[in-house]
Formats: sequence, C-alpha cells, structure tokens
Amino acid sequence: MYQGVGSQSIDSILREDRKHMKQCLSIIRHTLDELQAEAAESYHYEYHKGGSDTIIYSMNLCCDTTRYASKHHTANHPTFYSDEYLYFNCQPYHDEGEVGATLQYIVQGPNPGPQAEKNSLETLTSDIARLFMQNKIKPRKAMWQHDKAYSDSILETKAPVFETMVCIGGNSNEGITNAEIYTVPREQEDMARQFYDEISRMALQFTEGNLDVLYRYKYLTFDESYWGAILDCYYDETTSYSINMRRNESGFHFVIANTSGMEWFPVDWPSIKTFVNGKVSYFKGMEPKKDNE
Repeated sequence: MYQGVGSQSIDSILREDRKHMKQCLSIIRHTLDELQAEAAESYHYEYHKGGSDTIIYSMNLCCDTTRYASKHHTANHPTFYSDEYLYFNCQPYHDEGEVGATLQYIVQGPNPGPQAEKNSLETLTSDIARLFMQNKIKPRKAMWQHDKAYSDSILETKAPVFETMVCIGGNSNEGITNAEIYTVPREQEDMARQFYDEISRMALQFTEGNLDVLYRYKYLTFDESYWGAILDCYYDETTSYSINMRRNESGFHFVIANTSGMEWFPVDWPSIKTFVNGKVSYFKGMEPKKDNE
C-alpha cells in the first residue's frame, strides 16, 4: 500500500516509496501480461480515472482440466480455482489517495505420501518455546473471548476494539483465543530479528511435511513484517492456529494463538492478559497510563 497521486501531503520519503511501488507494479504487470499467453483461462480488467488505477488479473494456470475445481464470479470479475492459479488486485483505498495491491499465487504442493512422517503443530510450538527459553524469555499466557451478542454489537458500531480479526467459517462471530506471548525488548532488535528469521524457517519447514491442516505461510522479511501472521493453520471451519509478530514502542511481540471460532486480537493485545466481552485485565506493569500521568 502506498500514497497515491491524490494525496495532499507527500513528503520525500513517501515519494520514494510510491516510486518504488510503481516500479514493482510495472514489473508485476509485465510478468502477468506474459503469463496470459500460457494461461488456460485468464481475466484482465482496468479502470483509470483522475490518477487512480484499478487493475485486476485472474488466471487459471493449470493445464490439467480434470484438476480444475471451480469458478467463482464476484460482482466484477471471476476468480479461478485449480491446482495452479493466481490473482492480482490493485485499487485505491479510502479517500486519502492510498493505493493497495495484492498478488496471490496458489499452487498444489506435492503429496508426501501416506508413509511420510506427519509434522505436528505441537512439535512446532515446542520448538519455538525452546528457542525463547534458551534466551531466558518466558511466555505470558493470555485469553481473549467474545460471544455472539458482544461481537455483533461491535461490528455494528464499528468500535475500535479489535486490532485484527480472522473469520474462518460458521455463522457466528463469537470466538475464544488462548495465546502465548513472547516479548523481546525494543533495544534488542538484533535478537528479535534472529528470532523472526528462525521462527519463519521453522514454520516453512513445518509446511513441507505431511500435514493434517490447511495452512498459509507468509514470505515476509523482518523489516516487512511490522504486524501480521507468519503462519496461519486451519484444523476445520471453526478452529485455527497462528503465529504472529507485532512491534510497538515496548518491544517485539511474538504470539502463538489457538482459536475456536473467529480469531480477534484486541487493540494493544501485547499488554492484555484477559479480554472477555470488553472487560479487560492487563499484565502486571503493562497497564495503560492515565491521562494525568
């Protein structure tokens, strides 16, 4: 995401960022134009007005028509689902001239076979815990819960209560998350960077085994991941597991979350021990400062 032409306050850093993103966009579009010639099916849409661009590509790259799963039509464009497909969407957001772009490439991985050893999330969690314990960093256990009535009221009023949420299925917005939070002090950024790289390596290694869960792994560097999931796993439509990192003024916070229902991370979650339908308790020493302090 970057500041578009319509922004009234673009400083030199934002101008360089926008220039870099436009270069990336040009390279991506060139590649996608070439891929269209190879695609089994493709869709390309563009709309330009007043310096704002909407650009969409959707392609089925699977040559085996028996492995073609389905085609889902939205209001404006189709999305193809097969053993190999991609989707690109670039469009303006909000009214401040911001532009966001998303590129997704999905491919069916090789089947490791029934004899392959299964990789377990329990083992991955233990390995991550051992990594932190070797550096004398203990986890803080947290629990965040919201029932349907509370969730529906928050979604209706759009109150800024939750920092992020992931809905994986079902008809209810309720959910409960049990989390373990590991924090590296802000002044120890080099250590946090090492942890991030090692945890990303562990997560990627986990995805290469024989799995019983659906997963999404994010290829992001430490500098790119100011907030977001390293790994998301889905047992079924109501149960999920995720590894996330967030940085703020107090440090670098790694969290392992097990969720039943909708995953909601409350605002300022690194400081929150329990959250139950808006009632909050904080970890000792991490309470928010009062206005007169």
